[in-house]
Amino acid sequence: MNGQAVAQEKVDYIIEAARLAPTSSGLQPFKVIEITDPELKAKIQPIAYWQSQIVDCSHLLVFAAYDRYTQEYLDKVFEYSEKERNLPAGFSNDYKNMLWSKLSQQTQEEHFNHTARQAI
Repeated sequence: MNGQAVAQEKVDYIIEAARLAPTSSGLQPFKVIEITDPELKAKIQPIAYWQSQIVDCSHLLVFAAYDRYTQEYLDKVFEYSEKERNLPAGFSNDYKNMLWSKLSQQTQEEHFNHTARQAI
């Protein structure tokens, strides 16, 4: 490894900041995967154009975008948001339903193109 390992506390802070970062309609359509296993990082390196930092880093963070939106996912996101904001259940239904009416008309490829841009 080159340099010092990043403290886990700092990595956790970065991951939480990514989770809280603004995205389109607050949907956060991605997961952040933390990789510290040297063998797994070595397997990733070839598909990352052999970049040395892939194996040299103490923590590799991979942003994995969802491939599509679903009604169930939107329900989950808005239910969580309402709880976090102490809003009555269903408070966001009008907005959620309007959003789903647009998303449900799109192809899976359009969904992925949108989610991938949110993970950048």
